[in-house]
Amino acid sequence: MSDGKLVQISDLRKEKQESLKRDYERVLFKHVLGCYTVFEKKGLRAAEMVDISKSGCSFRIPMEYGTYSLGEEIDFRFYFSNSTYLPAKITVKRAAKVEENGYTYMQYGCVFDKTLSSHAAIEHFVDFVQAYAENAKEDKGDRNVWYL
Repeated sequence: MSDGKLVQISDLRKEKQESLKRDYERVLFKHVLGCYTVFEKKGLRAAEMVDISKSGCSFRIPMEYGTYSLGEEIDFRFYFSNSTYLPAKITVKRAAKVEENGYTYMQYGCVFDKTLSSHAAIEHFVDFVQAYAENAKEDKGDRNVWYL
C-alpha cells in the first residue's frame, strides 16, 4: 500500500461482520421488539434499544421524557405483541447525552437484575438476536416469494 500500512484481511472481515450484525440487530429492535420504560407518574414511554447482551442493555429516550440517575433501578418491558411483554429490572450504570438529527436523547447503559424469573427468557432472546445477526442474509429480490 502506498501509505506503508499493512491491512489485515481477517480484521477487515471481522469489522464488516460486526457492522452487518449491528444492522441486523437494528432490524429486530425497530420492527419486532417494542421496548418501554415505566416513568413514575408518567406511565410507559417508548425506549429505542441500542444494544443488548445477557448482562445488560443500552437504550435511549428523548430528553423530554425525563432522566435517570446512575444507580437508579428501572422497570423495563420488552414487548413482543400488543398485549404481552417480558418484564425486566435494570440498573443504570452509564448515561450520556446524545444529539442526532436535531433531537437530544439520553442514552443509558444498564445491567439486568438476573434474579427475576423472566431473565432466563431474556437470555434466550439475546441468543436468538446474536444467532440471527450472525446468519441473516439480505433479500435482494432475486427469488420469487410464494404465498400459500
